Amino acid sequence: MKYLSLILIGSALFGASCNAQDKTSDGFTKLPGGLEYKTIVKGTDTQTARSGDIAELNVIMKMGDSVVINTREINGGQPVKQGLTEPREKGDLMTGLLLMHAGDSTVFRMNADTLAALSHQPKPTWIKDGQNAVWEVKMVSLMTREQNEAAMSKAAEAQKGIDDATILKYFKEHNITGYQKTASGLYYVVHQEGNGASPQKGQKATVNYTGQMLNGDVFDSNTDPKFHHVQPFDFPLGQGRVIKGWDEGVSLMKKGEKATFYIPSELAYGQQGAGGRIPPNAVLIFDIELVSFQ
Repeated sequence: MKYLSLILIGSALFGASCNAQDKTSDGFTKLPGGLEYKTIVKGTDTQTARSGDIAELNVIMKMGDSVVINTREINGGQPVKQGLTEPREKGDLMTGLLLMHAGDSTVFRMNADTLAALSHQPKPTWIKDGQNAVWEVKMVSLMTREQNEAAMSKAAEAQKGIDDATILKYFKEHNITGYQKTASGLYYVVHQEGNGASPQKGQKATVNYTGQMLNGDVFDSNTDPKFHHVQPFDFPLGQGRVIKGWDEGVSLMKKGEKATFYIPSELAYGQQGAGGRIPPNAVLIFDIELVSFQ
């Protein structure tokens, strides 16, 4: 669902109702609002998408001859999830999606000038007059909201076991001992004991950190100059401003303590991952020093 704004490009891509349809000479069906569509592959599912459903989509958007977005590339090759709602107006994305069935592959197109007017955004300067915006949409699956929640819960429960086994295998391969595990599945090793009490929910914690993948690739650090933010990092503890593994892990620390946390995906970025840097279901390693809290 986080890709909606990218697919919308201003929240106004697709046009309105199923009535008063005309055909173009190349087989596209015209809809009011300027959208045209052609079904390339017809899925076997007979249930049309409905408001409230959750669709898994692969989307390639092109403007003229250029690919603007390819959801496969930005989501680790996986389809993106999109909640479907009632269309708000002509030119709304949801009208186009609500014409589809699971398994359908549909090409939508709209004149770039029409799109610019609908989205209240200027047309890119590199788009020539008469060129179209084109969306190639594959509706991979379609679920009710309840079915989606049940599927996500089942997948998350299975992933817990996978992550736990992955972390233990990593410990064995790297001869890591002296680790501790919390009830949530978070593992940690204390390297330098701290002093005093631990921070409480709502207090501002100041930390130094380095994050890496299990393969050793460092993806962020506030102590390494190559990441361009060498300064202590502050955040309110227990407020959901950081991943769950951080909120829990830092709450276990004392001032001056240094520890390494092995964070299962459920306590990190989960099934969605984080853009191109952290893939779905990734176990993360964080070296954290609790500098202070107040």
